Amino acid sequence: MNFLSSLLKTLPFFSVVFMMMGGCMLSIGGYPLLPAFFLIPIYYWLVFRPDWLPLWSLVGVGLIYDTLVGNEMGFDSLLLMLSAFLALYIRPFLISYRFPLIWAAFGIYSFGYLILYGLFHTGISPLFTSWVYAVALYPLVARILNHIHLMLQVYV
Repeated sequence: MNFLSSLLKTLPFFSVVFMMMGGCMLSIGGYPLLPAFFLIPIYYWLVFRPDWLPLWSLVGVGLIYDTLVGNEMGFDSLLLMLSAFLALYIRPFLISYRFPLIWAAFGIYSFGYLILYGLFHTGISPLFTSWVYAVALYPLVARILNHIHLMLQVYV
């Protein structure tokens, strides 16, 4: 049973990788969904179960993203780890679990991440469109992740 529990705790990592792979293939109106799209599961797990998405997994996610997109290796890992530390300070304010507050905090979190990302990688305008898409898709993806979260809590 302990092995199964450990295996199930890797599902948050694989949900982030799945969103990243899906975001690589999707674009709406000629604008890509990445990098903001894979921030949705990262934010969700950092708010609700940060122990299931440890820092080493964020380093792995950042390295996978850098490899897929062709960025400098390690930069996105550094940004994701910085965002994880910030999420630890934001999390107590979101304890009420009111969805509009969590959604608004995601908008601020992802906007800050994309500003830093845009300063070092690309221009701001394609990232702004990616951010708008991510904020609009957050309720749908969060609902799916919520079902996964509830299922995991039963078995873990």
